[in-house]
Amino acid sequence: MNYTKACENLNINVSEEITTEILKRQYRSLALKYHPDKNPEKDTVSKFQEIQESYEFLMKYKDFMDTDSSDEYYDDERDISENKGNYKTILLSFLKNILIPDNRNKLFYTILKQVASTCESNALEILSKVEKQNLIKIYDIIERYREVLHFTEDFVIKIKEIINEKIKDDECIILNPTVDDLFENNVYKLKVNGFTFVVPLWHNELVYDNSGNDVYVKCVPILPENIEIDDKNNIHFIYESNLQEIWTQEYLTINVGTVRFYIKRDTLKIKDEQVVIFSKQGISRINTKNIYDVTNKGDVIVTVKIKLV
Repeated sequence: MNYTKACENLNINVSEEITTEILKRQYRSLALKYHPDKNPEKDTVSKFQEIQESYEFLMKYKDFMDTDSSDEYYDDERDISENKGNYKTILLSFLKNILIPDNRNKLFYTILKQVASTCESNALEILSKVEKQNLIKIYDIIERYREVLHFTEDFVIKIKEIINEKIKDDECIILNPTVDDLFENNVYKLKVNGFTFVVPLWHNELVYDNSGNDVYVKCVPILPENIEIDDKNNIHFIYESNLQEIWTQEYLTINVGTVRFYIKRDTLKIKDEQVVIFSKQGISRINTKNIYDVTNKGDVIVTVKIKLV
């Protein structure tokens, strides 16, 4: 095993600056996808062993601690750190790290753990009893990670049918804020059937009660192709240029809407891809306990891609 081979096995760009978060994220998703307890395809055992060995090699190579960050929020923390390689252990670690700790996500974690650990018919019975707002969130997670969690397409369709039955009398409204709206913490006054709802645009989805029926408001920002916003409200920006052009500039200017960030040229390495993080300088993070709270900011994560030739 060598560094290049280990990176390839975990689908990590060999020129990318590897962090603990990146390494563990890649390991969890691939280990679940190719775990022999769930994947019946040929050569799954050898593929899984390759993933495991690559992860252990890179953890040692980078001198990373082979534990998840301590978090008393989840009851399974000790199991996760002590039973590596076990499917349930990897699953719990995966779920723990795709959900931001709060009371609502603790419920999602518990439900997803049950659903992913049983057969699909039992899982559908469990989900049919889940309140519709929570079910929609769970559906989004299951759809996004369907292959990793080994759910069939038919299973996902049946969940959607359960949701459609639950929301048939509800209303869904989509708003399209700009990235500047997000930085400025703008709100939108939405009027529905005589009611006025004040919608904080940095949230991705909110649900309001409208005389017994729910109004679902989805905020889908209008973003250029090189900008994405993840589920923790971190902004990901792709900056592409060639070495000659960068060499003539003292600073690289990163325009995120009308907000500018500057990267000093001398801080960059001569490599084709690297990551620069502007910590806590992005848009407001989502606070489900106080939807208008703007005190906690996300990061702006810039991936600098340099054409060396």
